[in-house]
Amino acid sequence: MAEDDGQERTEEPTGKRLDQALDDGNVLTSKDLLLAVVMLGGGLQLSIGGHYYFTSLLGAFRSGIDISDILQRDVPLLTVLGTRFYDMLVPLSIFSTPLVILLFVAQIAFGGFHFMIQNIAFKASRMSLISGLSKIFGVGALIELGQSIVKLAIVGAFGVYYLNSRIAEIMVLNSLPFEAAMSQAGSIVISTLLVLIFGAVLIAAIDMFIKWNKHNASLKMTKQEVRDEAKESDGNPEIKQKIRRMQREAADRGSIANISQAQVIITNPTHFAIGLRYDFEKGSAPKVVVKGTDQVAKSIRELAAEKKLPVLEYPLLARALYFTSEIGSEIHAELYRAVATVLSFVFHAGAEGEKPEIEVPEELRFDGNGRSLEKNNV
Repeated sequence: MAEDDGQERTEEPTGKRLDQALDDGNVLTSKDLLLAVVMLGGGLQLSIGGHYYFTSLLGAFRSGIDISDILQRDVPLLTVLGTRFYDMLVPLSIFSTPLVILLFVAQIAFGGFHFMIQNIAFKASRMSLISGLSKIFGVGALIELGQSIVKLAIVGAFGVYYLNSRIAEIMVLNSLPFEAAMSQAGSIVISTLLVLIFGAVLIAAIDMFIKWNKHNASLKMTKQEVRDEAKESDGNPEIKQKIRRMQREAADRGSIANISQAQVIITNPTHFAIGLRYDFEKGSAPKVVVKGTDQVAKSIRELAAEKKLPVLEYPLLARALYFTSEIGSEIHAELYRAVATVLSFVFHAGAEGEKPEIEVPEELRFDGNGRSLEKNNV
């Protein structure tokens, strides 16, 4: 199993890894599969319409060597050549079109169809004589040659074994009438071709299994690679945090207009400011009507001073309200007791005198970046 810095590649490839493999031209394919498909498609066509292809091509060949039209009727040479070419093109097109379709279907079914423009782009390295010779006589080329010889030997063994089983029929062909001999020979040729195709299909199945395993193994990732990719995809945490803060500030800045609805302002004291309101008629939970950090929090405090709104410093409560509530929403249920204590002090004492102590649940205690604190004091 492949290793990377001591780590085994055990993780399935991510979508990004698969896309990168496609961009690099790493597409799952099998030459043996495509060859077997061509042989199978061609063999089936010959077994079904062999007579048509034989007579059509033979007729086109005979017409091709007949120049009587040129000599007797003074027909232009190009016209005659075009007619002969057309006579041969029709059966060849009928024969080749299904094969091309089968090739596409087989590739799509096995590894998908991916057109890679970089594969047809000009590369100077392809024109290098040294590079070309290394591909022809290199170790990889020798291994591929050995594999091809083995595959050819296997397919050939199927053919030899089959022909040997019908040797008696072959030996008596010369004693049969011409038409019977041709029919019998055609049957032997077609059946032998199908046997060879069976051998090619068997090799293709083995090659597909090997290529599929090798392809998957090459795409697998180590746990560290998965973590690095996730980190890269998520972006730098500091940058993301800064973006979130800017987004929050933009939203908070638009909420300052709601400050007239606030009944009390809870501060950090300098970095956070949250305005609360309790509707006595509805009797619902208190709501956050305005909130902000840094410059927005400063603006909230200044406006609160102008409107003579009570401003109380409760750092933990301010951060808890800011990170758990949105503008216009009710406060977190776990903060009801603390907020009720503050509101009672404001409504009954007018925020005069010593402010009451409150308790913020440990699970709702945050630092200035919204990270949970294990415990803190108010």
